Amino acid sequence: MVLHFTKKLPEALKSIDYNDEYYHLPVSSLVGERVYSNSDEIIARYGELKWRVVDVLNEKFDLGFDLHHWLQGKKSDEVAYFLNEVGSNALNHSQFKFPCAFHVWMGRKGFIIGVEQKGKGFDARKVDLLKLKTNEGKAFDFFRSCKSHVFFDDASDAKMVMMEFVI
Repeated sequence: MVLHFTKKLPEALKSIDYNDEYYHLPVSSLVGERVYSNSDEIIARYGELKWRVVDVLNEKFDLGFDLHHWLQGKKSDEVAYFLNEVGSNALNHSQFKFPCAFHVWMGRKGFIIGVEQKGKGFDARKVDLLKLKTNEGKAFDFFRSCKSHVFFDDASDAKMVMMEFVI
């Protein structure tokens, strides 16, 4: 099982030998819900930032990450799957219907990606245990099968899903 309900960011930072290289990529400062009138701007920025995360990782690690791999079903590209699955969950199931920010922590031995949502969090343990399909649980199928460690800022009230990728 690669889902970790007790793992915390400081522990993961040690695993990747964090070197103070951090990226905070805000999607929008909007406090309310994504609606018809603001959706185009938010979705465009969201897509732009997913590519920015991939570019930053490829510049440092040169591992050939590509968001198109998700569309092509190449599950070996866990970065593409993580960004698309978690982002899609935030767009469809979070209180405000969009991820508010992407976070990237770089280390000498790997990296951590975080996708953050504002508003009400979700109970990650419950979603996993009940395999909820109408909530954030659909992406948990990917989380259960990936090699990287997936963890949460708070497993009972998750507002950020993170993936620790060790090289």
